[in-house]
Amino acid sequence: MRRLIRGLFGRLMLGMIAVSVLAVCVTAVFLYIRFDAINTRFREGTLHSFAVSIAKDVHGVGRKVFATIRPSTMARMEKEGGRFIVLGPSGARLASSAGATDAFVPVEDVPERYFELPKGTGPDTLYGLSLRLPEASPPAYVQVAFPSSDVVFDSVLEEFLQDIAWLWIPFMLLMLATNLLVARIALRPLAQTVEEAGAIQPGGVSVSLSEKGLPDDVLALVRAVNQALKRLREGYRAQEEFSGDMAHELRTPLAVMKAQLAVIDAPYGRVLERELSGMERLVEQLLDRVRLGRFRIEPGDVVDLREVTREAAAFLAPRVVARGRAIEVEAGPTPVLVAGGRDDLFRAVRNLVENALEHAPAGSLISLAVTDRPAIRVVDGGAGFPSVLLDAERRQRGLVRSDRREGVGLGLAIVERTMQVHGGRLDLTNPEAGGACAEMVFPRPASPSLPSRPAAGAA
Repeated sequence: MRRLIRGLFGRLMLGMIAVSVLAVCVTAVFLYIRFDAINTRFREGTLHSFAVSIAKDVHGVGRKVFATIRPSTMARMEKEGGRFIVLGPSGARLASSAGATDAFVPVEDVPERYFELPKGTGPDTLYGLSLRLPEASPPAYVQVAFPSSDVVFDSVLEEFLQDIAWLWIPFMLLMLATNLLVARIALRPLAQTVEEAGAIQPGGVSVSLSEKGLPDDVLALVRAVNQALKRLREGYRAQEEFSGDMAHELRTPLAVMKAQLAVIDAPYGRVLERELSGMERLVEQLLDRVRLGRFRIEPGDVVDLREVTREAAAFLAPRVVARGRAIEVEAGPTPVLVAGGRDDLFRAVRNLVENALEHAPAGSLISLAVTDRPAIRVVDGGAGFPSVLLDAERRQRGLVRSDRREGVGLGLAIVERTMQVHGGRLDLTNPEAGGACAEMVFPRPASPSLPSRPAAGAA
């Protein structure tokens, strides 16, 4: 619920609910005030109508007043539950309905006076009118009263509430549902933009968010984000070009120095030669990193993981044996095909094997296995990966570094980046039996039956 409220659609939904409830409440109050005013006017008109009808039957002769109320008028009042009384100049009763013996209210020398009597012996409040007869001399008065439930407009209001007012609730719900549907449709392009932004992976600054179908206010934000991504692309490209240029410039002097040291017959020459080999490997890794920044998988780029793994193992086997370790490859007879670049995957497997070689103890075995997952798994018998390398989130943010003595630890970072551009991932674990396990996990290819490209030369 808290997550819904924090979202834009959730806030719109709560706002619409609040506005709808407030609108219904304001409408109800307004209708109540209006109905109450109309009810008062209608009640007063009803009382005045009955009082005038009775007044027509009151006549003055000289100084005397006579009241002969027609039976039809009395029947109408009785039918409606009303009461009346006609008072003479001295306040004496001249005529009345059954049970009315005294004035309902004291008479006053005013043309008309509306009054309300609290509940007495009856179940309802009485609303009445005291009317002074303008033609009678001396003055006479007619007083009529009706229970509130028997005034005609009350029954009309009650029928209105029963037959019409209940429609407010379904009308409010229908209006709210319509507003929410409209809001959902209006926010649909924004939801697509959020999905596109969430799919951006590390190094994926080359993508741009779609601007199609967005409202103007959201479009301004998306364009600002796209401009920021463009600036990141330019900075990223400049960094990659600098790294590539630096690596290319270093290759030639390093090769010259190695050639000169090869003819020096002295112990320090071999030491310097090993250091230069490490520098050469670092340059190669920098070039690999630059190549990955420009990598794109084209249709038909299908690689057999068994072949790549065997080539990498064969390429590094002499070095592994020279260091006093052993290496093996486990792969089934069936090709394991994935979409990708053969040379890039070769370099990724090579980096994993070199990393294992640096940490595996003398006399141990480095095992490479190709599984139908599809995946390539490299296991060594060393001390395992440090905990910081087991954090996938840190690796995805580019914080992966190996503690190899050779190089500056770009190997695992290059493998991580290689798997990202191939749509897969790098899983690092420490098995319970000891050692370290690095697994390159690939997505299953859409067309696994496609033939792979011809083998490229391993470098």
